[in-house]
Amino acid sequence: MSRLLFIEANDSTHQSKGISSQMNETFLSSYRTHHPEDEIVVLNLFEERLPFFDLKLATSAAKLFWGESLDAEESVPVEKLQEYLTGFLDSDKIVFSFPMWNLTVPAPLHNYMDYLAQAGQTFRYTSEGSVGLVTGKHVLLLHSRGGDYSTPDKVSSDHAVRYMIDILRFFGIEDVESVILEGHQQYPDRADELIKNALSACEKAGQRF
Repeated sequence: MSRLLFIEANDSTHQSKGISSQMNETFLSSYRTHHPEDEIVVLNLFEERLPFFDLKLATSAAKLFWGESLDAEESVPVEKLQEYLTGFLDSDKIVFSFPMWNLTVPAPLHNYMDYLAQAGQTFRYTSEGSVGLVTGKHVLLLHSRGGDYSTPDKVSSDHAVRYMIDILRFFGIEDVESVILEGHQQYPDRADELIKNALSACEKAGQRF
């Protein structure tokens, strides 16, 4: 039995269900059907409302890792940070579902990745640079963006999927695949086809992931 952590960074709390929700539901339904024994943990970052990762929290996290004592004000937020990090490290398979916001990922997702980026746990420093410490993880990115960022003139403007791949590699995770829906707003005459293909890809991903 494997443990799947499904991390959702879509603000479905303030809007009716959109295409991102359809992609999520299609994947999870397929995954549950084909992996009935697996444990599934869903983490909605917009509902979690993680405190902002600032220098104070970073310093407290470092103190915890090195076994230094924390005062009452420090202990609660840093223990919560460690809870999220442990949940990530204890999972065999991890799915990140997120749209493109202003050319990059939504702020709650970036904040969550800062929670995970802890020296000595997901990476370590060496004289030749940082080295990732996370192994044995299988990661899937479910991503939607209304414009087409696969063309030569736009590919360099994608700071969403590129960021996620880079930060995961920073942690040592190389096994990353993706299902990307793009262009359904830029090409309205092709929207139905693009969405249908993306949902089909989500269904297939749920089978094999």
